[in-house]
Amino acid sequence: MVNPGLHIDGLTGRWGSFRLEPVRMQVPAGAYAVLLGPSGSGKTTLLELLCGLRPPAGGRVELGGREITQADPAVRRIGYVPQEYHLFSGRNAEWNIRFSASMRNARGEAIEARFRRIVETLHLVPFLRQRVETLSGGERQRVALARALMTEPELLLLDEPVSALPESLRDPICRELKDLQTRLGVTTLHVCHNLDEALALGSHLVVMDTGRIVQEGSPQDILDRPASRFVAQFTQCKNLWAAEVRAGELWIQDTALGRGNWEDGSYWAVLRPEYAALSKTGLPGRVLESMRTCHAVLTHIELRGISLWACDDRLRAPGDPVGVTLPHERMHLIPRGA
Repeated sequence: MVNPGLHIDGLTGRWGSFRLEPVRMQVPAGAYAVLLGPSGSGKTTLLELLCGLRPPAGGRVELGGREITQADPAVRRIGYVPQEYHLFSGRNAEWNIRFSASMRNARGEAIEARFRRIVETLHLVPFLRQRVETLSGGERQRVALARALMTEPELLLLDEPVSALPESLRDPICRELKDLQTRLGVTTLHVCHNLDEALALGSHLVVMDTGRIVQEGSPQDILDRPASRFVAQFTQCKNLWAAEVRAGELWIQDTALGRGNWEDGSYWAVLRPEYAALSKTGLPGRVLESMRTCHAVLTHIELRGISLWACDDRLRAPGDPVGVTLPHERMHLIPRGA
């Protein structure tokens, strides 16, 4: 039988003034899903509901085909790494890693073999005798992850696991997490509010806002086809314009950009910078600025009163003329009320 992974149907709860709206979500077995959203959107609350730290007000949770909505946390087979790691100071790394297994009175050769495999995989053998308060941030993060993996979880919950680390450590730790998850094949739900982190890790993205899931899908779907203005802004879409469709033709300000299979109405128009083509032909524009980022050269252009960004192959000087083609088939339209 194929493991169906994590299935959430209508899970909800209320704590004080915060309400988690009914959550419906499916994470396939073995997937690395990233729960993305601003602070206070309910990401950590959802993780705490899943691992049994908070009682739900309603809904249903299944993991691997088993219902675990009201199950005791000890039998859910969920590993949880909270934001602050919650390691026991005064104890060494090995004691902390073994803690989750000892709480279940798990002993024997299988446990020892699992311990050895995990600490070797996470490169923790040299640090086992060190007290956790003497370890670096990245080492403490790996100890917390090892402790979670000692329970042999079906689901691994990671709550902003790299947010407390120095910037220089985040990328290598993220690569380590992705590599480990791929090798172990454990279904993973990773919380963050950093888009680059989400795109580097996730095969499936879930965007939350004010206690609601507002969109889920592949990274490319969410980047190219945001469901709302909020999602477009949160995913750092630089080209987001108020637009109108009249008689099937797309207009941004006073510029007609072609016909498409659109209904007449008011929209937000979205175009990723990589889809705007620069050349000597096309609509005449003027360079406002050009900048080099880690991923691309971005050129800011004024085009008939429209402010737009395009990926470029070189830096350009302010005032340089440039031709711009905005392919209407790549344009995504969001109804203005969304």
